[in-house]
Amino acid sequence: MSERAEAAERAATAYRALADLAETVEDEWQYVTDLTDAYLPSIRALGSGAAPLHVGAAEAVDEAIAEIALITDPHRAIDWLSTFPHVVAIALGGDVDEEAEPAEGAGGDGPEPPEPDADSPFGTLLRFHR
Repeated sequence: MSERAEAAERAATAYRALADLAETVEDEWQYVTDLTDAYLPSIRALGSGAAPLHVGAAEAVDEAIAEIALITDPHRAIDWLSTFPHVVAIALGGDVDEEAEPAEGAGGDGPEPPEPDADSPFGTLLRFHR
């Protein structure tokens, strides 16, 4: 299994645990299920890309996993269900809003994204791709 696939699988496992916590809010069960059904396959698909990971990308995923592991409030878990997949996608060089497309061309020939704001929490992750 590649480093990319292993990082994506660790992220998917952590995401499933986050969803399990969020599902304890009965009024939000359907919303949580919809988010999980949308993002879990996309997180796993990030692991199928052939491009090598940028230096520190797997460590960035592990840092994000460590952050969500600290969440004990199910309402906070719901908030992170839509954020965590994007953090993982930034680190692994993919997109979770597409139809579970592999990150095959991560770091490809597309236009350079704009620099993040100085106070952006994603700035460190985005710099992996520069």
